Amino acid sequence: RFIKKRQNNPSLPPGPVPLPLLGNVLSIDTQEPWLTYTEWGATYGDLVFMRHLGEEMVVINSQHIAEALLDKRSRIYSDRPYLATLKPYGWSISFAFIGYGDEWRLCRRLFHQTFRPESAVKFRPMQIRRAREMIVNLVDEPQHYHDHFATFALSVVMSAVYDYDISARDDPLLRIVVKALIPGTAVLTPESALMLKTFPFLLKLPDWCWGSSIKRSARASTERVNQMADMPFQYVQQRMADNSFVTRSSMVAENLRRMETQEEASKPAFENALKKAAVTGIGASYDTTGAILMVFVLAMVLYPDIQKRAQAEIDSVIGRDRLPMFEDRASLPYIDAVMRETFRWQPVTPLGIVPRQVIWPVLKMIS
Repeated sequence: RFIKKRQNNPSLPPGPVPLPLLGNVLSIDTQEPWLTYTEWGATYGDLVFMRHLGEEMVVINSQHIAEALLDKRSRIYSDRPYLATLKPYGWSISFAFIGYGDEWRLCRRLFHQTFRPESAVKFRPMQIRRAREMIVNLVDEPQHYHDHFATFALSVVMSAVYDYDISARDDPLLRIVVKALIPGTAVLTPESALMLKTFPFLLKLPDWCWGSSIKRSARASTERVNQMADMPFQYVQQRMADNSFVTRSSMVAENLRRMETQEEASKPAFENALKKAAVTGIGASYDTTGAILMVFVLAMVLYPDIQKRAQAEIDSVIGRDRLPMFEDRASLPYIDAVMRETFRWQPVTPLGIVPRQVIWPVLKMIS
């Protein structure tokens, strides 16, 4: 009946034939679902319709269509789907996963005030300082390069968001953040949330019962995420309360000062939104900056001729007496091209954050 209904509905894009009840869930690579979607794109086109148990989904395999729907029609198509793992695992603290509405708009405004391009320029001296610390760490302990990349990624964003200076190695607050982020990102996809969506009673099982591991895992995750959200936020509040200490500019400090002038009734919602915007910045930086650096190293190992050519450009333009600065970017076109190709070659978030449409218009307008 579903197949017949689908054949008679011209507004649905083509896609693989679903199984009864299960849909196309058994055909998807749960570890790397984007590979399955790419194969379907080659077979069915830029828009692919599929069913994931009870959910209907459209996979976009075209930059043009993605921009037309998710950017130009963002109020329709860029809402967020329900993720059964979001609240149980404590990740409702990130506004990247909350639905479109007043709270989302406030979080985004707070986030944008700090990280829009013209505002982010003020963080460049700090980024240069952190990059040099990372280089020293790589020279001293090259075998721990992944840890150095993670430290660099978080040190930059922690400075921008909380004005917190991470120790070059083995920082206690850094450990708390990493412990929350590493397992957390694995449960925030529709594929990972499938088990809890299908069997929500698993969260109500007693701890001694078989199958309660999901409940215990969710509880532990919530504790780690709450620590990650609360401890650096309290660090800023304590520094601001110490009148003898001059707090430097940071997203949280600046907005806490603004909050002091607001009415008491609006302060709790504002503080909660600020905390969500801060956590979102931390998570986004860890998942992207560190991964991009890993991709860059892989590219340089696999293509040593590219590495030699890039080094030759630096030597000829900058010399060997100093490191490149932001101001040198226009004079280093090959380095700029290598950086752009690194982003394109191995995208760190091949699926992005899965959007959800608020309204279902006819998709034929895109074709």
